[in-house]
Amino acid sequence: MNDPSPARAILWVPLSSPVYFASALVLTVCVAGCHEKKSDPAKVESVAGATVDVAVPVSVASVQVREVQRRVAVVGTLHGFEQITITPKVEGRVQAIHFDVGDRVTPGTSLLELDPTDYQLAVEEAKRSLDQELSRLDLTQPPPDNFDVEQLPSVESARLLVRNAQQKFERQKTLLGQNASSAQAFEQAETDLKVADTALRQARINARATLAAVKHREALLSQALQKLSETQAKSPTLGHKLRSSDLENFVVAKRMASVGEMVRAFPSTPVFELVLDDVLKLHVLVPERYMSQVQMGLDVEVRVEAYPNEMFPGKVARINPTVDPQSRSFDVEVHVPNPDHRLKHGGFAKAEVIVGTADKAITVPLEAVTRFAGVSKVFTVRDETAQEVEIAIGTQGPGWVEALGGLQADDVVVTSGQSKLANGTLVTVRENVTKTALRE
Repeated sequence: MNDPSPARAILWVPLSSPVYFASALVLTVCVAGCHEKKSDPAKVESVAGATVDVAVPVSVASVQVREVQRRVAVVGTLHGFEQITITPKVEGRVQAIHFDVGDRVTPGTSLLELDPTDYQLAVEEAKRSLDQELSRLDLTQPPPDNFDVEQLPSVESARLLVRNAQQKFERQKTLLGQNASSAQAFEQAETDLKVADTALRQARINARATLAAVKHREALLSQALQKLSETQAKSPTLGHKLRSSDLENFVVAKRMASVGEMVRAFPSTPVFELVLDDVLKLHVLVPERYMSQVQMGLDVEVRVEAYPNEMFPGKVARINPTVDPQSRSFDVEVHVPNPDHRLKHGGFAKAEVIVGTADKAITVPLEAVTRFAGVSKVFTVRDETAQEVEIAIGTQGPGWVEALGGLQADDVVVTSGQSKLANGTLVTVRENVTKTALRE
């Protein structure tokens, strides 16, 4: 009765008092909260109060060993094998246009014509000037480069005069020796010979000058004819390095002129843009770490969104020898044959460069892989317990991935139930997979 402890004092509260019921409720809540315990999904409490491990049911699949291809996935833009802007070398008003966007043209085809009137008149003027020079030589056609000026009438006439003066001089010399002629007559014959000889040299000089004038007029005529031909803007001819059965024609990508428009020579006015798309170039950036693996001639599989179920084959044709210091990647050029012209210049493409093969690669089902915080892992079943194995993802295929590191060919991996597993968790294999597949 004299115990001062608070616990004993509460017992003396009358049962009919409201304070008694409030105190009892607080005490009940306190006791229940203190004995509450977090449950473990793999453990249950027995009747006696002890906890026992409960096996987690899982599905498993055997690791598969298969031949896989090592691939480097890249993306890039398709470009025409050649992209050419056509610009006339002369100016003039557009008289006719023969092709439009989407048309295909072969090399050397006339695409556009300018008004040729002014250039035709220039050709006629050059022809008349050439004829005038030829008439001075008594010729109707330009002479060859090895033409002999001694055949010209003016030179031949001067040469005959020299011969005649030479004969007179010889006669006067003989007569003077016989005292049958005067010294004055001899001197006159000698002077006439020198004059005739000088006239011959002058005739040869004039003939060569006239021949040079003929060549000059001939060049002017050729220039006028060239400008006349350039009033037709033509598609370019392929160089010897591009001539092949794979490169045949161009496609018109842009038309930038209309009939009646004035085309200027300076600044030049572009009129067409042509693309050679029988073979396309795919430019991709490959990470620097693959530089030792990417080689010339490797096969490349190209895919575009327009044809999601098709693969377009290509080959590595050019590798940039330098690495971009900002992106830490290097440019690779892939040639993709495009005979049906379904792939388009400027299109986006995904590609995989096949850098090698592995004969005995360890692969697991895609659903066996779990990822968390950038780490990939699988669970294997060994001695009826789950073992966590960290892996690196390699080549991927339909429904499977290559697991690099940690797995062996006779392992089995968990394909369902991983969310309840931790390293060392007791597991039981569902009936659809026999336990004989497990590693002892």
